[in-house]
Amino acid sequence: MSHVDGAAALAEVDAEIDAHDPARRSLAPEGGRARSLQALHAALTRDEPDPAIARALARGLRQLARAQLASFPQNLFWDLDGLAALTLVGARESPEPVAALAERFERMAALQELYGQDTSLRFRYVHDFTYGFDWAKWVRRDPAARAAIGPFDVAFLEALRRRGGELLALVEDDDVEYPQLAPGEDRNPFRFSREPADEERLHRSLARDGLIPVAGWRLDPRPDWRRDYARLREQRAALLAAEG
Repeated sequence: MSHVDGAAALAEVDAEIDAHDPARRSLAPEGGRARSLQALHAALTRDEPDPAIARALARGLRQLARAQLASFPQNLFWDLDGLAALTLVGARESPEPVAALAERFERMAALQELYGQDTSLRFRYVHDFTYGFDWAKWVRRDPAARAAIGPFDVAFLEALRRRGGELLALVEDDDVEYPQLAPGEDRNPFRFSREPADEERLHRSLARDGLIPVAGWRLDPRPDWRRDYARLREQRAALLAAEG
């Protein structure tokens, strides 16, 4: 696939996203639209000397975006900047960066299918993955062993895959925390509302105050797990709910 073919294919997926969600929101504190796949790819490969890496990134972005569209159709925020940038950095550190890119994006696309509307898990949003809440919580459980593992590194992606299998088993057993859902119901194991208006208000409030573990709207995110983002988010949700 040539650079031109890759751009055209990304433009096709961009059109699909825009048709599905014309707002295509970014969680950036200044608001606005999320960066298009074409613009994101161009920004990340502007100085890339290896066309094979550029092609692999284009394929991965298409694969992931389409998986997200299919599995999380209600997702509100479409930032992929931080995810793509960190994935590319990690792949470049591998002796086989093209293969590493392909593996990471394939794993992330599979996770969309595992946690989204295609299975009995049926979470509504991919925000907790894209913006690092899942990762920060995971690292904090064993920082000595996990602090060096990034939010889109294979080790964490594999941990999410295993956890997804465990959750499916809990749902099958109609667990108290992860029960079977009625048709059309979305899963929310949290102690705060994740209805769309509440979800947007909460995460915009957190983003304004720098309380997002991975600034997914940035090409240079600085992932942070040191603060208890799960607790901070729960506290902010309670505060916003009290304000009405």
